[in-house]
Amino acid sequence: MIRKVKTEDAVGLPLLHDITGILEGGFKGVVFRRNHIIQSEDISTLKNIGKDHVYVGELEANEVHEEDAAKLLAPHVVGENVSFNEPTEGKISLSSEVDGLLSINLDGLNKINSVGDYTIASLPNYMEVKKNQKLAGLRIVPLWTENETVDTAIEIAKLNTPIFSVKEYRKLKVGIIITGSEVYYGRIKDLFEPVLRKKLSKYDAEILDVKKCPDDLDFIKSSAQNFLDMGADLIIFTGGMSVDPDDLTPTVIKSLSDEMITQGVPMQPGNMLTIGKVGKAILIGVPGASIHAPTTSFEITLPKIFAGVEITKEDINAMGAGGLCLNCEVCHYPICFFGR
Repeated sequence: MIRKVKTEDAVGLPLLHDITGILEGGFKGVVFRRNHIIQSEDISTLKNIGKDHVYVGELEANEVHEEDAAKLLAPHVVGENVSFNEPTEGKISLSSEVDGLLSINLDGLNKINSVGDYTIASLPNYMEVKKNQKLAGLRIVPLWTENETVDTAIEIAKLNTPIFSVKEYRKLKVGIIITGSEVYYGRIKDLFEPVLRKKLSKYDAEILDVKKCPDDLDFIKSSAQNFLDMGADLIIFTGGMSVDPDDLTPTVIKSLSDEMITQGVPMQPGNMLTIGKVGKAILIGVPGASIHAPTTSFEITLPKIFAGVEITKEDINAMGAGGLCLNCEVCHYPICFFGR
């Protein structure tokens, strides 16, 4: 039975839950742990953090403490490359074990958050994360819940496993094709190659070659086929991506693809992004904005490719809400709504 008693009457009794507070010197956190036996010298500290009463006693047989409720569910929501810690203040934190891309079963997460009592707050789906980075916090809101609630949440997690996983970036063989007669014949300097090399440097990318091509359909297509014959996992095309009739890159991607995923995306900058697939290889036409803009649809898509996440037209269409970049003076992506 749970009892609420005056602090001064609780000496010798165990605390039912962690007590948090703010102390002199700026400390904010757990002051007394669950099951701490209250001593007479603790009374002034408890009162100074606003605890004139404390909860003591034991739960009924059908009741589950907040820490235990979190510990029981946690193993069922973590998947590949995700770990969790011991509860603190009733809450368990989930963390990434690798650098990679956070993948969330959104339907499963929503169902768990709809159970009642349970709450899981997380980073956005498909956010790039670092090793040891916090991904989510899991807890129940009341101090205790019922066994039935815990069982329901666990069953949902099992049916939707994994709720949280982190896809580690793969090593990919990459071919780069830079189109445009003005570049091929040396009339202007190519600006794309150093930009692409920098963008690819954060991943395990083996760049097979960088091939410059004139505005010739057969030339571009032959160059792409050569990369495919070399075992390329990803072929990146630059130039010729606008709506002008003589811009050939989307035509080449369409002609080579077994599956044409999209020509154009509801994102700015980067409307002209084009994606196709031949076998297991991804063909991607990069919008011209990527030369100067730090974050475009290309930078949003690239981590998904290296993480092995399937890219679908439905997912791309859903990116319209959040697809408008504010072009902030200092880019803070991925701590940003863009691409979410």
